[in-house]
Amino acid sequence: MKNKKLIHVATFGQPRGLRGEININIHTTSFESFKSINQFFMEDGISKIIFNSIRAFGKKNISFIRGCEDRNTAATYKGKRIFTLRENLPNINNGEYYLTDLIGCTVINIEKNVLGKIIDIKNFGAGDLMEVSKDNNNFFFIPMNNDNLVNIDLQKMVIIVDPVLGLID
Repeated sequence: MKNKKLIHVATFGQPRGLRGEININIHTTSFESFKSINQFFMEDGISKIIFNSIRAFGKKNISFIRGCEDRNTAATYKGKRIFTLRENLPNINNGEYYLTDLIGCTVINIEKNVLGKIIDIKNFGAGDLMEVSKDNNNFFFIPMNNDNLVNIDLQKMVIIVDPVLGLID
């Protein structure tokens, strides 16, 4: 996604029950911070999502959204990402960033060799991964953890990594 005004805050999960409830995988710091957001959008930034209710159920977050009244409709939302406008989120301090700010950054290793550019941030369940494009046809993932990340300089749009042995060909 290229729109830096939109921030990915959650992803729809599996439908729950028969009445249109759907699980939500929240990417904000807490359930309360997600609930405090007052506007949600689909990835196009135009289609609004209106939650009739959002509740925590154990470790799951469950919602009813307007216009979703049965399991089949809820299933059409599975895997779709939920966004809000950057202006709806708190300001960040120095040294902090939103993941979308990393897209477009050049990735270099500690020997100063350019590895590519970040084209997306993915999370398949085990943590955030930088999707790095070497060229238009080749890409690879680098986990965003202390073992791999050395420095993030958003002013210069450069991320320095020291990937663990065998991570990159």
